[in-house]
Amino acid sequence: MKPYCEVMVSSILPAMRSLITRELLTTYNLTQMETSELLGITQAAISQYNKESRGAKVKILEKDEEIMKMIKELAKKIARGNMTALKINSEFCKICKEIRKKKLICQLHEDIYPSLSSCSECF
Repeated sequence: MKPYCEVMVSSILPAMRSLITRELLTTYNLTQMETSELLGITQAAISQYNKESRGAKVKILEKDEEIMKMIKELAKKIARGNMTALKINSEFCKICKEIRKKKLICQLHEDIYPSLSSCSECF
């Protein structure tokens, strides 16, 4: 069985990166190369997020207004260039905790393991 952290890493984290990538490319008109440098990932990964071939679970996050606000605020801070890798990681963790608190990961986790319908591990 995959623990919720593994589901977060394999599904939710790429969705968060995809949304941040989209925001940096469209709202802040950054290039894929600039975005990759700011996020510390490859330009190829940025291209895949942009094409939506990575981070396919974005709809789970897009449904929640507060999570989207947090993601857009993080993208804004990143675009300004005043975020260290450590600060970016810290912000990702805050968003992740909020996703768990709001039980947004639960449906995804239950789809993988139906026996978890009464799980309360994330909150």
